[in-house]
Amino acid sequence: MFSTVKAVLFDLDGTLYYGDKAADGAVDTVRAMRERGLRVFFLTNNSTRMREQICRKLNGMDIPCSCDEVFTSGYTAALYAKKERLSNVYIFGSADLKREFEQCGVNVADEASAENLVIGYDPNFSYDGLTAALNVALKSRMMISCNSERRFPGNNARLMPGCGAMVASIEHCSGRKSDYIIGKPNTLMIDMLCEIYGYSSDELLVVGDTYESDILMANRKGVQSVLISSAIYDDCVSISRLGELENLFMSGKG
Repeated sequence: MFSTVKAVLFDLDGTLYYGDKAADGAVDTVRAMRERGLRVFFLTNNSTRMREQICRKLNGMDIPCSCDEVFTSGYTAALYAKKERLSNVYIFGSADLKREFEQCGVNVADEASAENLVIGYDPNFSYDGLTAALNVALKSRMMISCNSERRFPGNNARLMPGCGAMVASIEHCSGRKSDYIIGKPNTLMIDMLCEIYGYSSDELLVVGDTYESDILMANRKGVQSVLISSAIYDDCVSISRLGELENLFMSGKG
């Protein structure tokens, strides 16, 4: 039963939308959760966009969203860096990831003055960028990766190389592993959410399309979960499409 659930944590890519198109049932499902009096949050390993941009994207799809309901791996990495008092951070990633760190009050540095490295998804991945990241990695006190996803679904569900491809490149040529990986399946996004809003694990429900990230994150935190997949696992509930989530609440299954 989901009787203790007070908040639903939705994955984004492959769950609520594919690229710039809302997934079937996404609008109605999120609305149904809110009408049940549940708080809704949106958790994504995507580090390229700021929370404000994702919020606008969801609202543009008729999925109501406020900025404080969005947790990205980039935003969570910035919160982590601030909490750990990391300074002079070199950002390998998008310009918006850099702005996310700056908005959180973390000092962003260039290659010459960098003392720490954060690796995010870079849509303009280049040899020059990899070279800069390599040299920063070799001298950094900490090397943090936003996530290690191999791939993600883009427009028309076409698979795209993920942040993990860039993390692997930098780790391989620098000869060192990331000191910390922020995103799913690690639990830091849920940890931060619980710290800010005061939820306990039994009050949350994770909904996602990927067992290796969404469901493993939930399992590690002791959170109930729903997987959108035809595959059946013993440690989560599976549904074939997002629109079936409301039926689980109505039937009391879970």
